[in-house]
Amino acid sequence: MTDRERILDTLALYCECLDEYDIAGVATCFAEDAVADYGPGRGGEIAGRDALVARIATGQRVFRRTHHQLGQSRIDLEGDEASALTYVTAWHERFTGEREIVCLRYRDRLRREATDWRITRRAIEVAFVEGFPGVEWNWVRRAPADG
Repeated sequence: MTDRERILDTLALYCECLDEYDIAGVATCFAEDAVADYGPGRGGEIAGRDALVARIATGQRVFRRTHHQLGQSRIDLEGDEASALTYVTAWHERFTGEREIVCLRYRDRLRREATDWRITRRAIEVAFVEGFPGVEWNWVRRAPADG
């Protein structure tokens, strides 16, 4: 497999494990020194794989089901490091039956560790939200139409 394919597999594995609430599997997608920012309303910036995975476990615990669908990815390889911008549609169903959707982008940095690629930095940028009342997000920056 090419490095690009391995990176795409890491991103897909993250979504698969998240949707199955396989928190140990989620952990394998991140480097030990990973930093992530899921937005101010979802914990803000968190440093270290253990703290990050604990935050993910807590945040996902409130859902009966989730579905994270990856769209296009743009990957720039730089030796044993890479950057990736990946579009995501994430559907969530709470135990109460309420459903929420968020369209976002993962802005990732990754590093090769042996033959695997691990996420070292992740920032979430949101374009659309339905549900999640009262949650603050980091929004996709968009230039004004008038230039």
